[in-house]
Amino acid sequence: MEIISWRRYGTLRPLRALLFLLVAACARVDKPAPVAPAQPLPADPEVALGSMQLECDAMVAALETYKACVNHEDEDRQDIEAWIETANRNFAASRKANPEPNAQKAIAASCHKATESVKAATMRCAAGPRPKDT
Repeated sequence: MEIISWRRYGTLRPLRALLFLLVAACARVDKPAPVAPAQPLPADPEVALGSMQLECDAMVAALETYKACVNHEDEDRQDIEAWIETANRNFAASRKANPEPNAQKAIAASCHKATESVKAATMRCAAGPRPKDT
């Protein structure tokens, strides 16, 4: 039995070349200089909030407007009516509990944010019926 010699078949030179290419490919490459950070974004402007009662009543009114959209299906209207009933029940409980001023401000802010969301949903609804699932 004959021992296979690398030199006999001439494969040592291509292996050396491959090793050289691998080492060259893995060589350290200088990274580009870091880019300076951009200026920070300004904070959102302070929203002028009304009282908890006014903001939450505005949200219920926005839900009523949303429910009146002609592009809703009957099931959608029933769901929105349930939201309105739940909101009225929760707001009545919060008025009865008479939370502290910071809590009232937080509730008013939440109601204001929800009112803006419902207004956006009303605009989307007015644009046409919801696409059907395929």
